[in-house]
Amino acid sequence: MVILLAVVFTLSFNKIKIAGGSVRGTVTPVEAGLRAFLFSGKDTLSVNVLSGAYQFLKVPAGNYKLMVEAAPPYRNGIKEGINVTDGEFTDAGQIELQK
Repeated sequence: MVILLAVVFTLSFNKIKIAGGSVRGTVTPVEAGLRAFLFSGKDTLSVNVLSGAYQFLKVPAGNYKLMVEAAPPYRNGIKEGINVTDGEFTDAGQIELQK
């Protein structure tokens, strides 16, 4: 009976789809990044950049543009083509902010 319940639980768990994905990345120099934004159609998401890193959670699946707001004298950084898949982690890499 225990084995049967374990099999049923495993089969049920495999059918659960996790809504949204996550996006992580870093910013250099670490003191230059203020906020990170994801833009897609009508959606705009934002998070703080802390110690040169940011992370978005529960991002709806889709294609996004990433912008990092910079502290003066640095300029904002932009990265296109951030693809988010439900239940997956997306590494946006490092954005180097320029003066």
